[in-house]
Parts: sequence; structure tokens; C-alpha cells
Amino acid sequence: MFRRPVLWIWLRYVLLCTGLATACVARGNEASNDLVSPALAIPAVAATVRAPAAESRTYRISRGDELNFKFIYTPELNTQAVVRSDGRLALPLIGDLLVEGLSVQQLTDTVQRALAEQVRRPQVVINVQGAGSQRVFVGGEVTRPGVQPLVGPLTVLQAVMAAEGLRESAQPAGVVVLRRGPQGETTPIKVDLSALMAGETGAQDMPLMPYDVVLVPRSGIANLNLWIDQYVRKALPISLGFSYTINRNGSLK
Repeated sequence: MFRRPVLWIWLRYVLLCTGLATACVARGNEASNDLVSPALAIPAVAATVRAPAAESRTYRISRGDELNFKFIYTPELNTQAVVRSDGRLALPLIGDLLVEGLSVQQLTDTVQRALAEQVRRPQVVINVQGAGSQRVFVGGEVTRPGVQPLVGPLTVLQAVMAAEGLRESAQPAGVVVLRRGPQGETTPIKVDLSALMAGETGAQDMPLMPYDVVLVPRSGIANLNLWIDQYVRKALPISLGFSYTINRNGSLK
């Protein structure tokens, strides 16, 4: 007579223990997820930080580049074209396209969109057969101003060092990079080389793009000396200083 109640009590006890165990396992999984989630977030943050650097290394089409267009399903459209001095090239069924400053992927998307209404499957593969004479210009208060070839990644500081460094009259904190946009507009970008050379936290160098112009300005003291020389010394009929020569016999002349 007592076996059935005892059996029910035993079953309820087993079910209760099973429920507690399941709850403990669920809480343990939640805790482990909480512990793992910050570690999983690190690669995402790192990828966000690395994205601008990767973007700066992307090849940009420049004047004089020779491009090969290979259409997968319409080979009769295959062609080669050279980017003209105005930054454009001509393609069949499309006409002139402004391509200077675009990446290869951006140009691929542009060509496929332009042909979408005329060709059923406008997939195209674009290769850079020959790169034009890409270069940057460095001027102002550097030892050797002039044109520098852009054969690989080059930053502002590297370009200044390639120009044999700064003059004593330079103001490295006010370096300006003039960058030409896709529509021909010029954008000035300030780069603080003084903080970069001092190793200050947060100071970053900037990668250069084809046809960038790096200008190193004169310091305030240098500008003051130039103003005094032009408008004071050369304007006065008398000299502010004195000079003398010594004769062979030791007397002043």
C-alpha cells in the first residue's frame, strides 16, 4: 500500500533534480558567453582600426595607366584603353568615363552598371597592364624640392626625408598636402610632422596618393627675418651693421 506514494515521491525528486541541473547548465552557458564575448569583440575592433590603412593601400587608377577590360560573356567588347591626361578613357557602348582616382573594384562596378541596360550579363574583369608615371611633388622649406616617383607606398614624412629633410627655416607643424579630387577640386590636408617626429601619442603619418603636393611652410621667425631683409635692410639707404677687411699688414680698411 505504501509503494505507490513512495514511487511518486521518488519520481518528483528526480524531476526536481533534473530541472535544477538544467537551470544550472543554462546559467553556466550564459556566464561562459559573457566571458567569451569581449574576446570575440577584439577582432572586430581590430578590423575597424585596420580598415583605413587597408583603404590607403588600395591602388588608385591614374593618368597614363593602361587598363585591360575582359568581358566574361560578351568577349566582343574586350578592349584595352589608356587613361588620358584628363583622367578619362573611352569604352565601347559607354563612351568617355572619368576613372582617375577610382579603385579597380569601383571602376568594375561603374562599367557593369553602365552596361546593365544594354548587355544581359555585363560581368567584366579589369587588370592594370601598365602603370603610368605616378609621382608626387614636394616643395617649400625642404633641402631638395622637386618631383618624386611614386613606385610604392609613400608617406608625407618619407617624402620629406627623400627630399633630404627640412631646412632650418621650416615649420614642420604646419605641413599641408594638396590633394586633387575626382572633379578637379583641390583639398588641403594639414599634417603635423612636428608631433610625428617627436613621437607624440596619436600622431599619425599620412600615405600619399598620385599627384599629391606636399608643401612645407616657413616658420614665423623665418618669415620675420625675410620681412626685415626685404622691407627694412634693403629699403634703408644705410647699413644696419658694419663690415671690415684686414689688410696684409694687419690694419683695418
